[in-house]
Parts: sequence; C-alpha cells; structure tokens
Amino acid sequence: MSALGSESGTREEHLRKTAGAVMQRLESILAAGLDRLQVSTKEGAFDLVTDADRSTEAWLWERVHAAFPEDGFLGEEYGWRLGPTAGRDWVVDPIDGTANFLSGIPWACSSIAVLSSGSACSGLIVDPFRREVYLTVSASHGSELDGKRVRVAPGEDLAGKVVLLEVPSGKPLAALAPVDQLVVSAGGTARAMGSGALAMALVAAGRAQAIVHAGPKIWDVAAGVALVENAGGVVLGGDGPYVLGGDGPLVAGNASVCRVLQGALHTR
Repeated sequence: MSALGSESGTREEHLRKTAGAVMQRLESILAAGLDRLQVSTKEGAFDLVTDADRSTEAWLWERVHAAFPEDGFLGEEYGWRLGPTAGRDWVVDPIDGTANFLSGIPWACSSIAVLSSGSACSGLIVDPFRREVYLTVSASHGSELDGKRVRVAPGEDLAGKVVLLEVPSGKPLAALAPVDQLVVSAGGTARAMGSGALAMALVAAGRAQAIVHAGPKIWDVAAGVALVENAGGVVLGGDGPYVLGGDGPLVAGNASVCRVLQGALHTR
C-alpha cells in the first residue's frame, strides 16, 4: 500500500492520512477477535450493528471535527452531528457490510466521503481484508487504488463480465430480477456480495463492469459516487442521473453499460 500523505493541511491531505489510520483501526478490531464484538439490531434481525461500528464512527467524528470544526458530519449510526452545511460535509459508513464483517466473510469496508454543496467530490474506501485503499481527492486527480490511477471498465458487452447487485438489508434480491436476467442472458455474471460501498469501489477500479443498487443510503454510496465519477464513469438513477441521498435505484459504471442496465430496471 502506498504512502498516504503528510500530517497537516487540506481536507484532501486529511483524507489521505485517514486512510492509514482507518486501516490500522479495522485491522486491530479483526485481530482482537470478532467474538468480542457486542452485537445488536436496528430495524430487524437482518440489520446488525456492533460496538465497533459505533466506536469507529465516533472516532472519525472526533478526528474530522478537530481538523475542520466548520464541516458537517453525517454517519450511519448517529445521523447528523453537525449540518448539513452550505459548504463541506463528511458522510461516513464506519463498517459497510456489517453482517459480513461479523461473520468473518472478507467483504466489508469503511467508507468516507466529502461533499461540496451536496455533491460528492472526494471519497475513501478502506478494505481491511485485502489491505486495499480506494481514494479520490478530486476530479483532476482521478481515482486511485493503492496510489495507482484506475478507470472504470469500458464497453457495454456483458459477456464474460461481472455486474454487482445490491439490495437494502431485509429486501429480497428479486427486486433486481430483471437486471439479473439481462446480465445472464448476455453471457455475464451477476453477484450480490453485501457491501454497496465496496461494490462501488470495484467498479471504479474496473474490476467489475457495473453495479446496480436497488435502494442505496447516502452513506453506502457517497464515497463510491466520487470514485466512479472521478474514474471516468457515470452514476444514474432509475430514469436520469442519480440524485445523491435519493431512494435510488442506482446504476454505476461506464456510460454505455449504465444505459443498458438502466433500461432493464423498467422490464417487468
């Protein structure tokens, strides 16, 4: 993993520093043993939260607020601590894919985005299982995987390609059945892995052709929106562009494949 920046300065530098600190924190949680985590539920038995989710979000709030006390901060577990503001807001999912993380399934991450006037401009996704960092600090700098520039995969042909599917916790995968059928009929493979944030990161890096999310929350996808768009991709909704914070659906990838997948959402 590449060096992640200096010790002081701009929000962008702070985001680079935060990457290493988040990696260390998540690795420490894993090393201490998942059986030590305290687990509770939120909206139902399918919607798990741990003390690691809550403590990591609180730690990130303290870190951001100390450096940028005027910035807003929204987290999945505690909501808005400050804001929303007319300037910069941070949007955090401390552990996206908590059910996977808790079960030791290596498909979970931490997601941190910086919004400017409501639009995602910077994003950080930290995968502790593969020790990988996906980062974008601005459109001009593009998107990176461990310090190397990445781009979304080109083309609309789905043959031999992977399209990632995500649905909210507690919602059946049948919600995306038309997309699944389109991908399979085109010779591709559809996969539902359980972390929308990490799926967005893989699309930004060109590892997966696209993602279709049936009902994203803003903290699930804000960092990924910045990563995909700054890697040359687009993020669409059901009919037009995706509105960050809206109900979805969300389709992300290169422009051509997104139009194909967007069309499938209206198939019944």
